Amino acid sequence: MLDHNNIIQSDELKSIYFLHQDTVITHNGEIFTCDFESPSVDKIDALIKKHPELLTDPFRSITVKKIERTAITHIIEDMSSSTHHSLIDHESLNAVAERAVEILQNSAMREVSDIHIELYAKQTRIEGRIDGRMVALQPPVPEHEYGKLLFGYLFNELAVDKDDDFYQNKINNGRIEIDLNTPDGLRETLWRIGYIPAKDNGGQATLRWLNKNESVPLLDNIGWETGHVKIMRDFSNSASGICILAGQTGSGKTTTIASIINELKGKGRSINTLEDPVEFDLGVMQSSVVSQNDDEDLMFKYAKALLRHDVDIESHGEMRDMKDAMNVCRKGETGQIMFTTMHTSSAIGIGHTLNEQMHVPSALIAAPNLMKLWIYQTLVRTLCPHCNLSLDDVTPHLNNDQKEKLDKWLTERDDHVLKANMRFKNPSGCEHCNEGEKGRTTLVEMIVLDDEDRLFISNKDYLGWSKSLLKKGFKPISEHAALKIKRGQVDLFTANERVNGLLTNNSTDVYQQLWDE
Repeated sequence: MLDHNNIIQSDELKSIYFLHQDTVITHNGEIFTCDFESPSVDKIDALIKKHPELLTDPFRSITVKKIERTAITHIIEDMSSSTHHSLIDHESLNAVAERAVEILQNSAMREVSDIHIELYAKQTRIEGRIDGRMVALQPPVPEHEYGKLLFGYLFNELAVDKDDDFYQNKINNGRIEIDLNTPDGLRETLWRIGYIPAKDNGGQATLRWLNKNESVPLLDNIGWETGHVKIMRDFSNSASGICILAGQTGSGKTTTIASIINELKGKGRSINTLEDPVEFDLGVMQSSVVSQNDDEDLMFKYAKALLRHDVDIESHGEMRDMKDAMNVCRKGETGQIMFTTMHTSSAIGIGHTLNEQMHVPSALIAAPNLMKLWIYQTLVRTLCPHCNLSLDDVTPHLNNDQKEKLDKWLTERDDHVLKANMRFKNPSGCEHCNEGEKGRTTLVEMIVLDDEDRLFISNKDYLGWSKSLLKKGFKPISEHAALKIKRGQVDLFTANERVNGLLTNNSTDVYQQLWDE
């Protein structure tokens, strides 16, 4: 049986051990692996040839032997529990740098939008978001020190414009600029990095790839329907007013506004944006408003300064408080087209959030011709065109709850075309996708405000307003989801994860299920 004391434990080798967790090498030159095809075998062999002094006998030939995965797992766990770092020497720093760059490089090639490095008492987890789905970028590393050293290197060696040097018990934020190979070739990548401490001397670093998309998509190509695009263009070409785009973090709000601004530039109007931070190069005046030293009023100061710069169209970034909201309202009243974003879970919820949370007077929100267009959007994964399944093919893969919800949903619609065109993700996936899905499309709902809407807002009658909107023909986001399901673009159950009200039981059904066995 292998003993962890017989394993060579240099920092460079440990980086390889932890990355794939399937191969190790002993002091006498024996490589033990549970997978002869693992890239770790060649990496370890190359490293030993470069540093033969790591072996007891530098002239001994390297051999490769098969071993059970459980044995490798036990070795790595024992190795982790016996590791103690009193300081970071030159060799350790090089190994940590290699780990950090490899994480970024692998993430760029896999088109990861966000990297999550989570440090627990006895474990470091490295995960990423691909097409909105969180996936493990490598097996969990059974070592606390691994993550701690990664955090320190990312902030102290790679990050710029950071709040401070890295301290494990302090919140920190910064930016990383690094050239990486991507599916589109070698290019400069920009990452926003944030850190927050956690229990058991742990913490989390989250990296957002800011310039993941090099080009701005056309407004016609972001997933909106033709009617949505026409409504936006009509607003953009009006004299003044406010458009608020709402959605959760990572719902494509910034990309949507970039598409709109890109279409409006060069047409005789002055355009400025305030962003935190700038993500796309739009070819207009863009100010990156990144707060430093807890200056929470920086966005307000920039917005006030723009009053002196003869702006026709302004994108304000995200509204976070009353100051932001009042600034946007003031500019909408003084003759500008204003775009801004906020976090809500529906278009109707924008009014409630402005009034109840940001304390904007309802009379101001309902002022004539001020608020013109409220939008809520989300992103949902699209089906892989190579391996998606028909309704008949997917049925054996569904559990009883899914079958029941699907039958009810189809019965309510009674649409033969829907049943014929529906497609579902293949749980096994294929070489072209991730678990049957690849890429994302936008789902959206829009409210084009009129005086009747403003009266409901002024009276704070949001329930009555919801009923009134539906009578007028308002299409909630669930209907846009249903349309794309009918086209065979998205999976019903995937869409349900992003859209409220798509697959829900009424309250009577819910309560009747409480005692079901």
